[in-house]
Amino acid sequence: KNELQIKLGMLPYTESIIVALANMETSGDFIYTPSVSVQYLHYIKPRIGIGTTFSTGLPIIAIDENKTDIMYTALQFKFRGIYFDKENIKLYGEVGFGGELLFSITKEREVLAPFYAGSIVPFGIWFGSEKIFGTTELSFGSEGTILTVGCGFRF
Repeated sequence: KNELQIKLGMLPYTESIIVALANMETSGDFIYTPSVSVQYLHYIKPRIGIGTTFSTGLPIIAIDENKTDIMYTALQFKFRGIYFDKENIKLYGEVGFGGELLFSITKEREVLAPFYAGSIVPFGIWFGSEKIFGTTELSFGSEGTILTVGCGFRF
């Protein structure tokens, strides 16, 4: 079986810290935006899946033009282990590791920096039919922190 999924997550951990450090000297308003991830998994065994995830986002947008906005794109290798498997619900854990590019564009300069990307999902819930499903994850990392939600299909 193969799985294709789109996810939304808030506050990618490392990327949000980098934006906060870049804007440490300033004050004002910020808008928090979701990161978007597309994930492909191939199940090599009924309970073990491997694949990749592509994520992108602008985690925090600074309202003031003097502040620094940082966008990122990440590519990770993913491993998923299912530890509870029933017909319409599965509980799983995931781990991912890869690399990312950070883009910072200000009036003074443009910066492109490579960095690492990673994510840990100690607890995820997969629910739905064998073809169409939704997920809710307790997550930490480049896809989002605290909660990540998604939907997808199996083929």
